[in-house]
Amino acid sequence: MKPRFLTPYRLGLLIAVFAAVAYGVWPAAVRGMYANGANPVFALLVMTWMRGLSMAIFCLATRKPMFSSPRDIRQGITGGIFQAITLISVYLALTYISGPLMIIIIFSHTLMLLFYMAWRGEIRLDAFTVVTTAIALAGLSLVLDLWHKQPSGNWWGILLSFIGALATVSRLYVYGHQTQERHPIVVGAENFMTAAILVSFAVFYELPHAPTATGWGYALLGGVALSAATAAMFYGIMLMGSFRWSLLAKMEPVFTSLFSAYFVNEVLALRQYVGIAIVLSSLTLYQIVDYRRKMSPVQSDMGPIQ
Repeated sequence: MKPRFLTPYRLGLLIAVFAAVAYGVWPAAVRGMYANGANPVFALLVMTWMRGLSMAIFCLATRKPMFSSPRDIRQGITGGIFQAITLISVYLALTYISGPLMIIIIFSHTLMLLFYMAWRGEIRLDAFTVVTTAIALAGLSLVLDLWHKQPSGNWWGILLSFIGALATVSRLYVYGHQTQERHPIVVGAENFMTAAILVSFAVFYELPHAPTATGWGYALLGGVALSAATAAMFYGIMLMGSFRWSLLAKMEPVFTSLFSAYFVNEVLALRQYVGIAIVLSSLTLYQIVDYRRKMSPVQSDMGPIQ
């Protein structure tokens, strides 16, 4: 019997934390792959295909049909296209600008999603939500040490990052509606199998370079962590809605920084720990206030507070 305290909303919070931890593991694994001979195209292909195949295998094992109707095919292709655009934009952006600047631009998708859903009348727009989201984004810039490093603002990299952010808004919005109607892993499998096929065309840009045996171990570690985080993302979006998930996703770079400090011996500055405190505090404050609003259980992306 499910514990009474484990409501769908609280379960979504736990899943969001789990996903953030899992997402925090794979960047260190990718660095291990690169150190052992892999190139970015290899990492892109392995990670995307592992995510898609892991969910597809689950669907086959549990006899959950994929692409079972013309509407499902259209939605899977739509979400897969936006997912592929996100992945390719991020990969190309990193050839022009630094990782911290790219991540900050990508994570601006939370504000974009908030304003878009408010425009469509699917979410309530208020000053507290906007300010909390902006503060979390500012704290994230400290975690990534954006201001201290002063990365080069190459316009092509910035443009590609914004394309990735817009694609993220689109796919999260699509996922939010898809997961309310069908099983979240089926939705994930359809979208990521489509994305995996599309990103495979990256081989025409650069051939993948396989790593050594040690690098394959890192690839397995990163693929498993990323696959678990991806499956959790679709469940979390189903339980919490697109915007709440988008906001809580800002925990991911926090755990990435902490794992890098622990496993790769990267030393974090005091300002980065301050940024971690700001991100976590703003997200916690939002959840507390949002919970206490006691919204009525109506059908919207925000969903009922339970």
